[in-house]
Amino acid sequence: MTAKIKYLWQRPETAMLWFRRRVPKDLRGVLGLDYIQQSLDTADIRQAHRLVTALVREQDAHWKALRSNAKEGIETQARALLTQYGINPDRPEDTSEGALWAFHDSIDEQLPQSVREDDTITDSPELDRHLPPVQRTALQMQQGRLKHRASDCQREYSARAATPQALKSATLPFQYLIAFIGDRPLAAYRRSDVRDFVDHLEKGKHTPTGKRISTTTIQRYVTTLRAAFARSIREHELPIANVWAGTIEYSKDAKGEQKRESFNTDQYKALRDGVGPLETTDDLGAMLTILAHTGARLAEVLGLRTADLHPTADIPYILIQEYDTRSTKTDYSDRKVPLTPTALQGLQRAMELSNGGDYLFPRYTNATECRANSASAALGIRLRTHRITATTHGLRHGMRDLLRAAQCPEGVVSEIQGWAKTGHVAKYGSGSPLSVLSEWLNKATEVIG
Repeated sequence: MTAKIKYLWQRPETAMLWFRRRVPKDLRGVLGLDYIQQSLDTADIRQAHRLVTALVREQDAHWKALRSNAKEGIETQARALLTQYGINPDRPEDTSEGALWAFHDSIDEQLPQSVREDDTITDSPELDRHLPPVQRTALQMQQGRLKHRASDCQREYSARAATPQALKSATLPFQYLIAFIGDRPLAAYRRSDVRDFVDHLEKGKHTPTGKRISTTTIQRYVTTLRAAFARSIREHELPIANVWAGTIEYSKDAKGEQKRESFNTDQYKALRDGVGPLETTDDLGAMLTILAHTGARLAEVLGLRTADLHPTADIPYILIQEYDTRSTKTDYSDRKVPLTPTALQGLQRAMELSNGGDYLFPRYTNATECRANSASAALGIRLRTHRITATTHGLRHGMRDLLRAAQCPEGVVSEIQGWAKTGHVAKYGSGSPLSVLSEWLNKATEVIG
């Protein structure tokens, strides 16, 4: 029975079951082991099977990380080796003959004597398997044979991510692409691959459940891939076209974006009644109140720090600005947002609950992260308990509707909500005074109390 379960092993002298797995050849030098084996501390087959499955999953993830780190380290050392011999890794064709001779002499010294004496082995790819990893990679770089692959593109692009959410957004499209088409050199991807990949996503084949995603989500993935490919093509001066550029076509039965519901007057009142007295509400109630009366994005409110709060100013306001843990969406997102009397009450309650800490909502924000997704999920549940069908983001759309209903100028709406400025705001000065923004916000929110 034990033989049917891969990596399961039983010592002859005991009933206890063991996990035993061979280490891949390319990682044996890193781990210093040929096999990994450990007791499962059980003689039960079913329990052992569960433990083996978990161990294999953990090891696969660990080995993948080791390979990624090892590859990056080898390439760094290879670039340093080329530089040592006067060869520019990014422009090896500009190298002098003397530098090339010296470099190739050093490569020859790394080859076994039998290979150096064998005149039939002259092809570089054939020599590769006889060279240590760093020298092999350096030779491939010098000869232009080291191809920049999708995984390299993803690694470099992800390194620029400032937050865990940004890292996930930069990684997920590549995971789907590589799983479906493979980890190819960037030059090997064709426009037909783009069409096939989009069709693959449309049909939900990228997930085990087959759940389809909207064209908006697909477009977001394509935008990430387009930007990442463009960066690699630019930084590595690759003589190729970006296959992700241009218009993406979707099939007629593709799933469109589900329109987000805006808050209406009845839902605002249901929210107010659900939150109850602001003096006794919790942090989620205070958060919802601030969102409802400012129209700010969830992450903008969630990431507020004590230094951003100005409740005692002549016109109370919050300062929205970018931090390492919470980026702002556009160039226009950094701004001052005045507080209505109700928003000010919500802010004061949140400050009271934070106990004078550095962060307004310490349950979700700290020095290393701003967990907007977790907060969004909790707020969504809270809205459902108040029998509200709109999402948290519907508060932002609702504020836009309230401002328009109050006949607020479009340029002022953009200033309040952090959109690209339009009209007179885009052309002149630094924007409207805080008093003007406050006047329009108060007028817009009169109907919701």
